Parts: sequence; C-alpha cells; structure tokens
Amino acid sequence: MIRAILLFILFAVLYQAVKTVFRAAVRAAQDPSDTGRLPGEEMVLDPQCRTYVVKGRAVIRRISGAPTHFCSTHCADEYERLRRR
Repeated sequence: MIRAILLFILFAVLYQAVKTVFRAAVRAAQDPSDTGRLPGEEMVLDPQCRTYVVKGRAVIRRISGAPTHFCSTHCADEYERLRRR
C-alpha cells in the first residue's frame, strides 16, 4: 500500500515537471521576441574603474559637457584629477 502511494506521488511530481517544461517551450515558441532576460534597470560603465553600475545609483558628473556616470564620488574625483594633467 505504501509503495502504491509513493509511486503515485512520484508520478504526480514527474507529471508537473514535464507539464512545466512543455508549457515553457510552447510559450517560447509562440513569442520569439522574448529573449529570456528579466526586466531591470539600465547599467552604465564607469570610465575610471571599468565597473558597471545601475544608472539610477550612479554619480553623474559633466565631463566635456556630456554626463558621465561613476560608481562613486571617489572614482569621479580621481577621473577628473587625471584628466586635468
């Protein structure tokens, strides 16, 4: 009796897994524009330390009239100091 219950539970879990994979495959085939990427915030490159930072959290300085994004005020100050040389 216990064996039958365990087999039923195993079958139910396998059925749900196959159903989930199949639905995802059908959804991907129907919407080719979906790249599988999660929506998120834009990332910008810090020119000083070459790391990416979320645009909304970046320190912005105007360098040669254009907004430049930095990960911190330290990187922004260092970048400006090196450009003055």
